[in-house]
Amino acid sequence: MWIYRRLAKISWKDKKTNQEVCEHLGTRRELVNIIKTRKIKYFGHIKRHASFLNDVLEGKIEGSRPRGRQRRRWIDDITEWTGKDIHQCTVEAQDRAKWKSVSSQPLEQGRHRE
Repeated sequence: MWIYRRLAKISWKDKKTNQEVCEHLGTRRELVNIIKTRKIKYFGHIKRHASFLNDVLEGKIEGSRPRGRQRRRWIDDITEWTGKDIHQCTVEAQDRAKWKSVSSQPLEQGRHRE
């Protein structure tokens, strides 16, 4: 975001939010969507192959978990961004064409698919 601020000559002292800077320049924050899309595509790639990564992703590794609040899991991001439960994501990932349509449009936070 600092490059956008320099282009628009907006100082940090102006107390403008990143959203306001993007609106001023007429741009959007694309990096987050690129990361979401790639992560969803990689999930489909892993689910189509029987490998050690599939076991790691599903959390089938033996052992005890540490104390405290559970950490955010990789699968939690996938279910949130697709708006589907993990079983439905796994089934749809087996079909490349269907998964490609799902992964091309990750959900914005707070939105749900109809």
